[in-house]
Amino acid sequence: MLKVSISPSTTKATADFNWILDQTVRSIAKDLFKTVKKFTPKQSGRARRNWRLNKQSNSEYKLTNKVPYAKRLDEGYSKQSPNGFYRPAVREVSMRQRGKITR
Repeated sequence: MLKVSISPSTTKATADFNWILDQTVRSIAKDLFKTVKKFTPKQSGRARRNWRLNKQSNSEYKLTNKVPYAKRLDEGYSKQSPNGFYRPAVREVSMRQRGKITR
């Protein structure tokens, strides 16, 4: 009797996939960071300067703005950005990234 067992090593494939995933998430997070800053209304510039992008763990980033009126600005308080800044930024980044991912 002859037995042949073939077990592909998935360690490298998994590592490669995780690396690609991390790079993709990082690219999207950085793109969103730049775009949300661009859409943030600027009177004194304080809200725009207060954006922070922090890596939480692999493939997880946190975008924050600690100025007390950031939420109010995002709700359309400013005439410079009557639609807020977060949703338009996400829409723009989504459209841009969708083109990169489908190629």
